Amino acid sequence: MIINKLIYHIQTDDGKKYGAEIPFRDGLNIIFGPNSVGKTSIVTGIVYGLGAEKGLGVFKSIQNPFKPEFYKEIDNKRVARSYLLLEISNGEDVVTIFRYIAGGDNTIAAIKSCPADQFYTNPESERLIVVGEGVFSENGFQTFLFSFLGLRQVELPTYDRKLSKLYFENILPLFFVEQRAGWSQIQARQVLRYNIKDIKKVAFEFLFGMDRFKIHISEIRLKELDLELKKIIEELSGKEENLFVISDGEKSEDVLIVNTDSIGKASISDYINYLDERYKVEANLVESAANPVTDFEDSKINLREKIKVANYQLRKANERLEKISLEINEYEKYLERIQLNKYKNKQLKKIKEAETEINITTCPVCEAKLLSTEDDECKLCHSDLRKKLSTPDQNLKFLEDEEATFKKVIEKRLLDRRKVFEQRNNLKDEISGLEKELDHQITTFAGSDFAILRQRILNADSLYKDLERFKRVSERWNGLTSLRQKIKTDQAALDKLKAEVDAYKQTADDQKTIDTIKTFLQENVKSLGLFKKNRELIAAIRLDASDNYTPYLDNYDIYNISSSSDNIRIILSYYLALLQTSIELKTKGKIIFPDILVLDEPKQQNLDNDSLIDCIKVMADLPVNSGQIILTTYSELPEDKLKLSEYIVYEMHSKTDYLLKPI
Repeated sequence: MIINKLIYHIQTDDGKKYGAEIPFRDGLNIIFGPNSVGKTSIVTGIVYGLGAEKGLGVFKSIQNPFKPEFYKEIDNKRVARSYLLLEISNGEDVVTIFRYIAGGDNTIAAIKSCPADQFYTNPESERLIVVGEGVFSENGFQTFLFSFLGLRQVELPTYDRKLSKLYFENILPLFFVEQRAGWSQIQARQVLRYNIKDIKKVAFEFLFGMDRFKIHISEIRLKELDLELKKIIEELSGKEENLFVISDGEKSEDVLIVNTDSIGKASISDYINYLDERYKVEANLVESAANPVTDFEDSKINLREKIKVANYQLRKANERLEKISLEINEYEKYLERIQLNKYKNKQLKKIKEAETEINITTCPVCEAKLLSTEDDECKLCHSDLRKKLSTPDQNLKFLEDEEATFKKVIEKRLLDRRKVFEQRNNLKDEISGLEKELDHQITTFAGSDFAILRQRILNADSLYKDLERFKRVSERWNGLTSLRQKIKTDQAALDKLKAEVDAYKQTADDQKTIDTIKTFLQENVKSLGLFKKNRELIAAIRLDASDNYTPYLDNYDIYNISSSSDNIRIILSYYLALLQTSIELKTKGKIIFPDILVLDEPKQQNLDNDSLIDCIKVMADLPVNSGQIILTTYSELPEDKLKLSEYIVYEMHSKTDYLLKPI
C-alpha cells in the first residue's frame, strides 16, 4: 500500500475555506514541524481515510478523532462542512477515498478510480459503508480495501465461542504507531473489542503469510473444544449419578443396570418388563380374589414382622452411613497430609535448586563450614547420609499418584453414601407405610376374610409405584442420549484437531521469516546504539512466538535493562525489521505485509536527537521504490534539520504555522 496524497477541505458558516494538501512518495517521508501545529492530524487523516479510526481509540460514530478546528470551530467560525481526500495505490491501481469529517454522513465513504486531483471531474464513484454493520458486505468499505490490497478475508474464533472477521484495524498496529499510547509496547493500539482470541499473534501470522497461522487457529479451536467437551462430560456425569442414586444403579456401555432384590442385576428395561408382568399377575389376583386364606392375627403378625425387619435394615443402613462417612473423613485427612507433603517436597526442590545455584558451603545460621560430615550425619539437617533418600521429584510423583487414587476412592465412596441415603429414606417410607397399614387393620378390620385381599391390593399398588418410578428413570436416562452423542462427536473432532496440531512442525518458510526479522532486528538495534553495541547481548535477542512474536532475551527483561528512550529504540528497531523482512522476502509470495510504516512522533517519548538521526539513516537505506515510511518529527537544531531535509515532504515552519490554512 502506498499513500500518495492527503487533502483536507474545511468550510465555515460564512463561506470561508481552509485546507491543506500533503504529498507523499516512495521511501522515507518526513512531516516536520513543532508540537501542536498539526503533524498528528496528518497521520489521523490517513488512518481515518482508511476507515480504521478504531486504531486511534475511537469506537463510536459520534466520537471524532480530529481536533475541534476540523469539525467544530476554526478562527472563531463554526465549521459547516469538512472532509478529506486520501489517494492510495496498490502498486498498479490508484483510487481516491472521500470521507466526511463533519457536515455529512461519516459512515459512508465515496471511492473513485482516479488521483485526488481529478476527483471532482471524475463522475464515476462508488459509495461504501465504512462504519457499523455491513463493512464486510458487498457494499462494505473493508471488502473493497481488503480486495484492493490483496488481503484475504478470514474468520477467527472469539472468547465467546463465535467467529469474527479479522478487521483492517486489527492488522493496522503492525505498521502504524500512534503518538500517545502507541510507543508503550508493540501493537499497543490493537483493537480487542472484537474479542478475537490471541489477536496480536494471529494478526502477525496473517500479515507474514505464516503456515503457522492455520495451525494456530486449530490450536485455539482445540482449546475451545476441549473445554466444551469437559463441561458436557461433567454435565452428563452429574445427571447420570443422580439416576444411579435414585435407582441404585450403575452404567455398562451406556446402559443403566439396576440392582434389584427380586432378579438381581438387570438392565432397567428388563426390570421394567419384569415389574409390568408382576403387576398384571397381582392385579388379576385382586380382581379374582374371593375367599381370604389368612386370618387377621396372621396378618398382624406378618406386618409386625415386616416392621421389625425394616427397622433392622434401617439400623444397618444408618451404621453403613456412619461407617462410610468415617471412611471418607479418613481419606480426606490423608489427602490433606499428601498436600502438606507435596508442599514440603516442592519447598525442598526449590532449596535444592537454590543450593545448586548458590553453592551453599556454610550454615546460614552459624556460618560454620559444611565441607565435612561427622558420624555419617549431615551437620546442617542431621540426616543419616547412609540412607539412600528419594529425590523431591520422585516424592512428588508418588504423592500425585496417591492423590489421584484417593480422589477416585472418595468419589466412589461418596456415590455409595448417596445410594445408602436413598435406601435409608426408602426404608423409612416403608416402615411408615407398614405402621399405617397395621393401624388401619386394627381400627377398621371387618373380618379376616378381607386380610388377603387387602394385602394383594397393597402388593399391586407397590408394584405399580415401582413400575412408574423406574419408567420415569428410564425416560430420563434415554433423554441423555443427545448428550452422549454430542460427546462422541466432539471427541472425534478433538482427536482429529489434536492429531493435526501434534503433527505440525515449524516449516522452513516460517523459520526463514522469523530468522529474517530477528537478523534485521539485531542489525537495527546495533545501528541505533542499543546495549552499548554489546555484540554478545545483541546476538542473544530472539522473537518469542508465545508472546506475539515480540523481542526477548533469555537472561534479561529486555525492556527493563534499558531507559525509556532505549525502549522506543527497541520498538523502532522491531517495526523497521518487519518492513525490511517484508521487502526482503516479498518474492516468496506468502507475505502480505503492506510495505508501509506510519510512525507518529517517537521523540514525544524521550527519543533523543542522535537516536532519531541513527534511525532515519536505517530508514533511508531501504531499497528504492520498495516501501514507504511516513514519520512525523521535529528538531530545533538547524544541523538536524539539514540532515533530514532531503526526506521532508511537508513542513510547518513555526509554532504558528498551522496545518490548516485559509484558501
